[in-house]
Amino acid sequence: MAAFSLSQFPPEHAGVSSASILRFLDQAETRQLAMHSFILVRHGAILSQGYWAPFDKDTLQRTYSVSKSFTSLAVGLACEDGYFKLDDPIMKYFEDKVARQPHPYTLKMTIRDVLKMTTVHTKTATQIVPHPDWMKAFFNVTPSHAPGTVFNYDTSGSVALAALVERVTGMDLLDYLQKRLLSKIGFSENAEWGKIGPYTHGGSSLRCTTEDLAKVGLLCLQRGRWFGFQLLPKDYMMQATSKQVSTNFAQPGHGSFGYGYQFWMTDHDGFCMYGMGGQLVICLPKEDLVFVTTADTQANPGGIDHLFNAFWDTIYRELKDDAIPVNEADAAELAERLQNLEVRSVKGAFDSPIQRDIGGKRFLLDENPSRVRSVTVGFGGGYGTLQYETAEGSNELRFGFGKNIRQMFPDPALECLASGAWVDAETLFLRVYITDENLGSLEMMLHFGNDGSLTLHSRTFGDSMLGGGWDACVTGFVYE
Repeated sequence: MAAFSLSQFPPEHAGVSSASILRFLDQAETRQLAMHSFILVRHGAILSQGYWAPFDKDTLQRTYSVSKSFTSLAVGLACEDGYFKLDDPIMKYFEDKVARQPHPYTLKMTIRDVLKMTTVHTKTATQIVPHPDWMKAFFNVTPSHAPGTVFNYDTSGSVALAALVERVTGMDLLDYLQKRLLSKIGFSENAEWGKIGPYTHGGSSLRCTTEDLAKVGLLCLQRGRWFGFQLLPKDYMMQATSKQVSTNFAQPGHGSFGYGYQFWMTDHDGFCMYGMGGQLVICLPKEDLVFVTTADTQANPGGIDHLFNAFWDTIYRELKDDAIPVNEADAAELAERLQNLEVRSVKGAFDSPIQRDIGGKRFLLDENPSRVRSVTVGFGGGYGTLQYETAEGSNELRFGFGKNIRQMFPDPALECLASGAWVDAETLFLRVYITDENLGSLEMMLHFGNDGSLTLHSRTFGDSMLGGGWDACVTGFVYE
């Protein structure tokens, strides 16, 4: 089936004011959330959507643990197709991965236990005993407790579920989902799902568009029903999107409302697909509403809670049951705002009295554990350049003042955005957002002393793939 878009209506037609969406955007900005996109769906139609440049409607977004919910859908379909039953011991399908006599707890662990994150491990098995084969780790690491008893977030269980579907169907997980389900709702044909060894990474690595997420969220909201057709088993979806186990001991805050089958429960009797950094698909059955976000909040303490609360405090709080009058001024302001969204850049002064003195000078850094040996900063009209030397050679990063500059991070080569500002007369702050397949950020504070010194304090956040060599604080002096 060819891809198609959901219908679109003005938000007021479904009881959502343009002003409440503007207030959500304001809160996201005030709370310094690095947003990438959002889509609001109610009564089966898109009411509003926004994309922070350079992200757009065609961008494949890394969904992180939202992938787990997609894995759950594949399990439900494979169960309906008769490949297994949820109360089958999962080891029954992986006997070749067992190196020795299985522990009794591992033998008892069912597919349902794994779906509920009530496995025999307190965390991902490869974090307990590193092993290149995730299935060998999952089935051979000594259990700490009986299965089906308590919730512990175990991504290796999600990988095991993906491997299970692939084993019994003989198909790649995404191919199976596309054939059985996703192509029927117009899901992107160019979506991607990464591997971890020979297995599809059932706990992460799915990349798709924001509207793809909205469609799947709407499908789940309707318990597997899609415009008159039951595409997913209803009983399974009722269980998957309902509380199966308590999480308030393990996950405070937004994660304390319980867990279903690879779905989180939320406040206001909802459920959610939830991925690191702000990848959210919030489904509220009572309100017939789906709210999708993509973002990178990893450098923002409490960022996910801020994102949830920004939605609860604005759009959700102001919902009406019926259509409301359109405020033309608010609607016009919202339309203009949505047309001009950009990933947030560093705030501060765009120049400093010391720029002429330090521009073009090379600072040789003290011996340090970071990769950087020397730094040279240059300034042009509305942008700057950071030249830095490592053992491998010289590299250059451009950064904008009051704007992000899109480029490839030089080493390792990763798509990124970079901006900077003077936070005081002697201190330049730079932020690099990694916008490649993985998301993360690099922050650098450069303090220039009146004694010819430079202190560089840098740190990385999230899943940037930059490595620990960028996390350092070191001083150097003008060399030339």
